[in-house]
Amino acid sequence: MFDEERSGEEVGEGQGQGQGQGGGAHVGDDWRTIDRRIRRLAERRSTLDAEEARLLVVAKRMEIHKRLGYGSFDEYLERALGYRPTTGRDRVRVAEALEELPETRLALAEGTASFSTVREITRVATPDTEVEWLAHIDGLTVREVEQAVRGRRRGDRPTDRPEPDLEPRIVRMELPPQTYALFLDARRRLEREVGRAMSDAEFMAVACRAVLAGGRPGDDGRGQLVPAPNLPPHQVAIVVCDDCKRGWHDVRGRSVELSPAAIERARCDAVELGRVDDCEKPRRKTWTISPRTRKAVLARDRHRCTVPGCTSSAFVDVHHIRHRAHGGDDRMRNLTTLCELHHTHHHEGMIKIEGEGGAIRVTHADGRSYGAPPAGVRPMSARDGDARPDGAAHVGDSAREPSG
Repeated sequence: MFDEERSGEEVGEGQGQGQGQGGGAHVGDDWRTIDRRIRRLAERRSTLDAEEARLLVVAKRMEIHKRLGYGSFDEYLERALGYRPTTGRDRVRVAEALEELPETRLALAEGTASFSTVREITRVATPDTEVEWLAHIDGLTVREVEQAVRGRRRGDRPTDRPEPDLEPRIVRMELPPQTYALFLDARRRLEREVGRAMSDAEFMAVACRAVLAGGRPGDDGRGQLVPAPNLPPHQVAIVVCDDCKRGWHDVRGRSVELSPAAIERARCDAVELGRVDDCEKPRRKTWTISPRTRKAVLARDRHRCTVPGCTSSAFVDVHHIRHRAHGGDDRMRNLTTLCELHHTHHHEGMIKIEGEGGAIRVTHADGRSYGAPPAGVRPMSARDGDARPDGAAHVGDSAREPSG
């Protein structure tokens, strides 16, 4: 990398300072050369951050994670870029904010503002105030920028007086493991219901309002939450024709036909009423998986999706590894726990699941191991960190599914 950056002037400055014959940067290089190169790297990093921000917005709108068979966009960012969920969500937030802040986006692309600075500016700047904010923070350190935006809401100007009530309050709690598990489960369920990741403030606001609106612990005398009944998660009535195997879901005065994959997925973990056109008497309902077996499978799998890397524990199904239509039985070794997204991906043919309940193997439709990048894409390694490839794609690039 240093060899590519060296100009004739830099070579001259470094001569006689202990350089090796390879031309790389050594301890003896002129300090001005090293300083200039470090700053140049910072500018290049900002340019890559700007390009990444633009592509993240496009990728999220294309729902690339679904094309690759991942359970969420967070998982895609973790596997493709090596970002932890909180880091990935913050990157997406900044990327979406930059769409309406052209001057801030330009400052990042040109390397005159770092990503850390831009991250703070996007919390308060609007198209009408971004120029003032960029001028105000010019020359400030990241800590000084954080102090400058503290106590201000979106749309405030740098000259406005900060409001102490807007400053976030830090709440530290120490929770025993069982309570922490409840906290995580509740958050995932809420995020599933709203269809996106929630910030700490959003989650706490929704949770507190739910309690104030009438939610309460169970009445077992100990203040513990009463667990939900051991029922399949999809309480939906589906009418299936025995002859053609087509199925419909009746909703609000009309019938919606379901795909064969959707019917197959629903029947993995359901309560079946039998024929409903028998005028004599209704048949006794049957479970595709007995409540006792279902409870044991969920406990074994810790109520989490068993697809590698997936941590979803909300709205999980119990899935027949070898499908019932292919002779699969209801024994625990033929059952595993899947989240709704991965269960759907499997029945739609996007991922394959083999093995036994305690040790399943998940692959993509083209045979590569789950999570492995498509052919021609270099996988991220632990040492890559935040490194990103230099090749820049364009908004017009198509999101391609893995080739088979």
